[in-house]
Amino acid sequence: MRKVRHRREEEDSTHQGGWLFADSFLALMVIFLATISFVPSLGGGLTGTGNIGNIAGGNYVKGLNIAYDKFDAAQITKDIDSFIAGEKLPRSSKVLFAKIVGGYSAKTESENEGKFRALLFSAEITKAQIAYFDGAKIDLGASNLLKANQIVLRLTLSPQ
Repeated sequence: MRKVRHRREEEDSTHQGGWLFADSFLALMVIFLATISFVPSLGGGLTGTGNIGNIAGGNYVKGLNIAYDKFDAAQITKDIDSFIAGEKLPRSSKVLFAKIVGGYSAKTESENEGKFRALLFSAEITKAQIAYFDGAKIDLGASNLLKANQIVLRLTLSPQ
């Protein structure tokens, strides 16, 4: 008599593959969000009004924060020169990105007044033709943590 063979049922887990991918993606997103949430604000430069790194907002490792009460092209150039020398960056370094934050008094002015001061400061930089700012991307902002006449430059430098 012939033996009847019974087919063995194997487990098929291919339908679980989608869930594995989704769970892995979720885990990676949690890790990503956790790492970007606690990036410290770094930067050197002159800090005339306290924690300018938090006011200007940034997490660049080689960022330069400088506070000014009035526009002075020679002083800006001197500050960038000293930063480049202190960080041992190449002399050909240029400003890659500049965040210009204008101060305003929240009691008497709107945020737009601070942005307008930042806009005027960026126009003065362009008018003075400071070589470091050739081709730089400029972003404007405002903060009521600054004095109404104060401007903060947050610069990221890059070698040419």
